This record gives sequence, structure tokens and C-alpha cells, in this order.
Amino acid sequence: MTAADQALEITPHTVAQLSELRARTKYIGIPGSIYSGMTPESSRILAEEQLNRLVDRLQDGLPSNPSKRFVLAEFARTLGEFEASDTEDREQLLRYLEEIMDVLGIASSDGLLNRWMYGSFLGSILDQARDP
Repeated sequence: MTAADQALEITPHTVAQLSELRARTKYIGIPGSIYSGMTPESSRILAEEQLNRLVDRLQDGLPSNPSKRFVLAEFARTLGEFEASDTEDREQLLRYLEEIMDVLGIASSDGLLNRWMYGSFLGSILDQARDP
């Protein structure tokens, strides 16, 4: 494991939290927020299936490869599959990924999420502003 990587502790509680996320209906309206959910329903179902596959890959792979590098590689795969062009839907995907990071104890995506959301130039600027 390199210095840039991070070993993760995968506990029964961690697995349970990932299972809870997988079981939830995703990309639906959130009361008290501006997010009204993904439409049409066929797009919402596809995006939910993509996120569920990510959780499945993490649950299958983390016991033998409990590392931040593994998680970020799986995130990158899911980000590459995500087709929604609506900003709110893209932000919602990032919220799910940040929730997974919190569950796993990962503090930073090393710029992966910012670069995906804002492009490499602006994403790099945002990362530098966050880490003085």
C-alpha cells in the first residue's frame, strides 16, 4: 500500500451501513431540499441500479482489498457510467458517494469527485482551495 493510499477497517457495522444504503430507494425527492428526484422514472431506476452495483462491488471486494485506492477505483467506474446531465442529479450521486466515504472513514476523494463534477481545471482549483 502506498503512502497516498489508506487502509480501511471493515467491520460488521460498516457492512450493515452499506447494506442500509443499498436497500434505500435512491434519487427520489428529499423533503426540505431543492432536490425533487430524478426523472423520468426509467433514468432513476438505472441510476439506482448503478449505485447498488457499486455497493455490491464494495461489499464483495473490501474484505480482501480494504483500501481507499480500491474504493476510489470503484467510484471512478460508477462515475463513468453515470449518464444524467442534470446538475442536481449529479450532485445527488456525489452525496451518495460522500456517504459511502463517511461510512468507510475516507476523508478525501483526492479530487476525484471535484474533477468529475467540475472538470479537471476547475476541480483542481477547488481542491487547492480546500487544502491550503
